[in-house]
Amino acid sequence: MHVSLIGTNGFLSESIALACNDNCFELSVFGRREPRRHAYTSFHAIDLIEEHLDCKKLVRSDLIIYTAGAGIQSNLKEGLDLIYNLNVVVPVQICNRLKELAYKGAFVSFGSYFEIGENASDKAYTEIDVLNSQFKAPNDYVISKRMLSRFFSSFSTEFTFLHFILPTIYGERESNHRLIPYTLNAIERNIDLSFTSGMQIRQYIYISDLVNILFRAVSANLTSGVYNVAGAEELSVKQLVSMLFELKGRSVTNNVFGKAERLDVGMKILKLDGKKLQRRIGHEPKTKISQVYNKYNLSDNGSDN
Repeated sequence: MHVSLIGTNGFLSESIALACNDNCFELSVFGRREPRRHAYTSFHAIDLIEEHLDCKKLVRSDLIIYTAGAGIQSNLKEGLDLIYNLNVVVPVQICNRLKELAYKGAFVSFGSYFEIGENASDKAYTEIDVLNSQFKAPNDYVISKRMLSRFFSSFSTEFTFLHFILPTIYGERESNHRLIPYTLNAIERNIDLSFTSGMQIRQYIYISDLVNILFRAVSANLTSGVYNVAGAEELSVKQLVSMLFELKGRSVTNNVFGKAERLDVGMKILKLDGKKLQRRIGHEPKTKISQVYNKYNLSDNGSDN
């Protein structure tokens, strides 16, 4: 199989690329920086904001995966034009060009369960629920992801496109500032922690489970459309942090919660109903955080998410 991967050195893109290496797939990579942690057949240096991607380089690929994006890390203070261009304009332009070129393979892109918006209902949202959500969007990242998902809910073409709505992804190569490595690092070094109230409930999926599901879905020849990928676990931030402390033989104190502010606090509960995809590929994520937390090498986590 020939895979073209758009976006380099992010947590998701690196994990997909490593799976391609394991399966001896031909891999073409497009992005600003040359990949650091995986092999590839060809690298095409491109700034997707400043340059147009030559889609003629993509059409001989069996599978094209778009992992580029902006806005998920609020600390980066990325501009609005960057967020909307990378998250909406560029993938739409690529799909339209592939359509014009009569591409015959499959195109994969990603949404986020943040698209649900500010929600306090304890329910798992179906694909239709997510697409129809009118809940307040807390930031432009959420708005841009909603725009892309709505595009794919109406898009029509001869090639296969699979747009996956994702929960929170975690794994041993994620950046140190994210919740699990941040907490583990603080426990190891006895550093003071700072969280919100910790009551937000999130779904979690291990990165290897996600990548496995992605390739299973492609090989199953799914009908084009939008698909939820549900997590294997549903935990509040407080439950997750407390579990990590217990796994490390420590006790967490309640005074670490309520000391920080985040823009996503209004999204109190985010859950996806993944039955549609699970029925069609006969597989669902199984890995639990407690099974893999000890794989984290905190001195080597540097993926640009």
